[in-house]
Amino acid sequence: MLFYSSVPEVFRRMNLQADSAAALARKQDAAKRLNFYHDEQLTRLEEQLNQLFSDPSAMVKAELNIVKKVINNLSQVYREPPSRVIEGSEKDQAIYEEIVEGCALDVRMKQASRYCKLLKTILLRPIWRNEKLDLDIITGNICDVVTGDSPEILEQVLLTDYGQTDKVEDVEYSLWTPETWTRLDYRGNKLQEEANPYGVLPFLPVFDYPPPSSAFWLAGGSDLISLQEAINVKLTDLLYLISQQSFGVGWIRGAQSGSSVKVDPGSLVELPENGALGFESQKAEIGEVVNAIDKLVKWACVGNGLSASSMSTDPQEASGLSKQIDTRELGEMRKDDIALFRSYEKQLFNLMRVVWNVHSSKKLSANAALKIDFADPRPEVDPLTQAKSNELLVAMGVLSPVDVLLEMNADLSSREDALAHLLKVKEENQLLTG
Repeated sequence: MLFYSSVPEVFRRMNLQADSAAALARKQDAAKRLNFYHDEQLTRLEEQLNQLFSDPSAMVKAELNIVKKVINNLSQVYREPPSRVIEGSEKDQAIYEEIVEGCALDVRMKQASRYCKLLKTILLRPIWRNEKLDLDIITGNICDVVTGDSPEILEQVLLTDYGQTDKVEDVEYSLWTPETWTRLDYRGNKLQEEANPYGVLPFLPVFDYPPPSSAFWLAGGSDLISLQEAINVKLTDLLYLISQQSFGVGWIRGAQSGSSVKVDPGSLVELPENGALGFESQKAEIGEVVNAIDKLVKWACVGNGLSASSMSTDPQEASGLSKQIDTRELGEMRKDDIALFRSYEKQLFNLMRVVWNVHSSKKLSANAALKIDFADPRPEVDPLTQAKSNELLVAMGVLSPVDVLLEMNADLSSREDALAHLLKVKEENQLLTG
């Protein structure tokens, strides 16, 4: 466990760790993953092409974002919004509903689950902003931490603000401890210091899988990033090959060594005896490049727990049994993720209560607790098959037509509304057939 007696000493020790080669590599990797996810891949592609080719300026750059596709498919916890109920008073429930609506909690948590799959470790931060409680997602490219006896125990958090320019003088830091909040300049000099009003660190670490005792920033996902880089390079190769194959390569036999001839339609060319000129069509193996790209895309899926058909454009591959297999595999992963996020949601509620009660006149009671129920999405079923199943269940007396209608139309708020709708439909049918 680490203890420090003064802020400059804390910054000095944290900054040594933050500026280490491993920490810088970790931050650069996190920034690259975020860029790849948000369709900002061309800068990295240009760097690769400059390393591979002497003059890639004429090549058309192309990207196919498989990172976002894979990550979004793997992030299944918030496929549907969960049900959150406060075990406490009606006042507590009303306050919590105000918090959920104010910070768009369903949207933020869905994004947090995706960032967690992408980066493996993130932090959630309840923050009072614009007279309401908001929720920030903190990523590893701007954050350093000091932990206690386990990675889940945060003791200090250092956030980096790079400013609006590329000047190092504009970089500032926010250092949080349970006792203080300190603003530091790029040298570590104290600009501002205040007492931490919450008495705890307002940050919740969120992990993609239970962390080992020695690691806070979890490993994993590098294979997806490297395959993304390879796919972009091969796509650029493909476009270049297609462009070059569209034109023939001219050749001359019998001309003076090193000379060239420029010809236009209708022009005449004088050649020496036995001389000749012509054009040769290139025989680039475009099909092999396309197959290679397809293979890389499928490897990216299979290596991350998805079936190869999930990225296929072939309707036969992307339907039927393959979808059922995808559903089973994702369902198993989703169970593990739900177990983690159920705990994270409850811890987040406790942090939100602390921050809210400090700034709001309306207080959440100390004994209020969050009960969360994650939706269990049903697998996709053919509409005709579903209709036959419903008909059989109604005939058996297991379901009522009211249950079927409620399942079909989520906008109906009660069984009474559904029954009234069915009676209206029956009356109209009698009029039409009478």
